[in-house]
Amino acid sequence: MFKKALQNLIFAVCLTFIASIAAIERPVPAQCEKVTDAQIVADIYGQISADKGLVTQISHINVVSLYAAVKFQGWADTRKDYDKIVGFGLNTNCVRMVNANGFLDARPPDGSPMRSAGGCGSGMKQCGDICIPSGDACSISMNMGLRILFSPRVDGELALVFVESSCQ
Repeated sequence: MFKKALQNLIFAVCLTFIASIAAIERPVPAQCEKVTDAQIVADIYGQISADKGLVTQISHINVVSLYAAVKFQGWADTRKDYDKIVGFGLNTNCVRMVNANGFLDARPPDGSPMRSAGGCGSGMKQCGDICIPSGDACSISMNMGLRILFSPRVDGELALVFVESSCQ
């Protein structure tokens, strides 16, 4: 009798554990059909921008999404930053896969074909501080091109000011 009660208790605990795992909020496929690639890219850049240690690196992090497959291009300044950025892609709702093959975990040396400082080679184009294949989309300029600032007016009120960056 004790053995049967123990088995029932173990079964109930296991069932409760499985039910709690299943109850963790995940997007339903129908919800993901409405999520656009632009929303996925904006969400990832939003997470990068919200991190004080990463926001200064946006000029060399290109995020592209096509059919909810995210591709990172460029580099992070450290391995820790790399892991955090790729983690944003992996943990963003509705992302189906992440490709970080063109994303380095350290700054490439000066003169590297990945860096746009010396101009981009044939078949490549400038995207922020990096060179990407000509056919790839550049999301860096979208996330750096417009800054919202507040400026004090003569009457003491704050005015909303939009400033366009020269980064393209």
